[in-house]
Amino acid sequence: MTENDNGIQKKKIGIIIVAVIVIVAISAGAGLYIHSKQVPSSTSKSTVITVAFPVYSTTVPTIDNFLNHSMSGWLKAHPNVKIEFVGPFGASSEGQYYTKLDLMTSSKSTAPDVMLEDMFYTATYASSGTIMPLNNIINSSVLNSFYPSAIGQMTINGTYYGLPAQVTDTLIYYNMTLFQEAGIPTPWQPQNWTDIINAAMTLKEKLPSNVIPLNIYTGVQGDEASSFTGFESLLYGTGWGLYNFSTHQWYGDNPGLQATLGFYQKVFVNDSLAQTALSNTPYITAGQYMQEGKLGIDIDGSWMFGYQWANGSQNYIHNFSKYIGIAKIPTEFGQGNGYTTMVGGWGWSAYSGDSNTTLIGSFLTALDNITNQITINLPGNALAGGLPTSVNATSNPLFSELMPANPQLDTFYTNLLQYGSYRPPVATYPTVSYDLQEAMDTVTSGGSVASALSQYSSALVSAFGSSNVQSAQDSTVTATSAASFVPAMVVHTNNANTLGKITEFVDQEYYTMLITADSTVNDFISGIL
Repeated sequence: MTENDNGIQKKKIGIIIVAVIVIVAISAGAGLYIHSKQVPSSTSKSTVITVAFPVYSTTVPTIDNFLNHSMSGWLKAHPNVKIEFVGPFGASSEGQYYTKLDLMTSSKSTAPDVMLEDMFYTATYASSGTIMPLNNIINSSVLNSFYPSAIGQMTINGTYYGLPAQVTDTLIYYNMTLFQEAGIPTPWQPQNWTDIINAAMTLKEKLPSNVIPLNIYTGVQGDEASSFTGFESLLYGTGWGLYNFSTHQWYGDNPGLQATLGFYQKVFVNDSLAQTALSNTPYITAGQYMQEGKLGIDIDGSWMFGYQWANGSQNYIHNFSKYIGIAKIPTEFGQGNGYTTMVGGWGWSAYSGDSNTTLIGSFLTALDNITNQITINLPGNALAGGLPTSVNATSNPLFSELMPANPQLDTFYTNLLQYGSYRPPVATYPTVSYDLQEAMDTVTSGGSVASALSQYSSALVSAFGSSNVQSAQDSTVTATSAASFVPAMVVHTNNANTLGKITEFVDQEYYTMLITADSTVNDFISGIL
């Protein structure tokens, strides 16, 4: 075949491809779906960027509208690029979304170029090699523009695997009518865990027995609501967490785990202030009971207003701010910054099999600019009820439209992010979360804190091996159990002034302290002082 024949042959192939594309487009009556990144024609190269997005909580038209409207400026600058939403369709829950997404990403031919994921799953997808690192394709000024508690969830050992599109955080809601009936002044802002206990006790003593003083999610039945919204909202206010990033080990025991399980023991068993039944249907029953005046204090999430109480939602509360108060979750003793919150949400990631990384980086940057972060969270949009993730978002004119009837809520929710912590971005977290839920069940069913932690630690060792679990002994923590609010703490110091401050600070009714001579002051106590 001559060089001229070869050129004629290529031209024929190009015409055939174009003809087939036109026929497919006409017969489908819709936009094209061609997963191959570049489709050759006789004059130019056309690229389709495919996007995966959960549809169980929104609609396909809503997603399509967001993608094409929000990216219109970028598309004008890239006239040969088209955006295609590819589902996965037929997923009626978050679990089904990930099952279908896993199937799509198992093959390069079906994998979406860009996907929206709960940031909770970033570590899982990164460890499996499903999503690509972004350090070299996203400008550092963009990566540094987010709240640390947002971008941190998509960062593993200094490598960025996504851009956060939405954040939510945890806080305390309280029924102001019930507080007033019980004689508790409002507005109310607890300064430590004891303040929460005392308010709940007052509600129990002063109000009818059908009023539940306190809700915090617990146990296996509450799933991630128990771990994230409930337990970890308190745990990260102790100065401790679930994972030691220095040693790359899960904590099998530490003072923070002891203290948090002790709180659960007190409110569910010792003082009967909370009920496990509200965790059978997380968020729904609590939302209903707050509206009906049957629940006094609810440790919950910023998503609750849009999900449960806004106009058009399941349990609409008219004049919300007149009846429901909001407060920050305090740290255990009011130490450190004084408050804490757990931050979750959704983010954009890119499939690791894509070769046109420069285009994908440009696309992601435009998709997740501040205006689009706000737009996707506006009422009626795909992630309605969430918060933008950039620190400068509050100065954007669109910000006030997030909750037009209650703008003070979004300001409050956003200000909480400065206190934010997040789930460890480690692929094995889901297993740890389940084991933590079982530890809660042990305590709320009457078991001891020591027993619950022993079971928890053993479960971690069984799953990951002893070398990947840091025991109480490894942490130089004495795991002494007590029937009171919190088990014993060990304070290491030989400084008389420090001992005096600690003794003065701690409420002796609830806490047992073991003072030992040592040359170092425990990090936890340093936070208090």
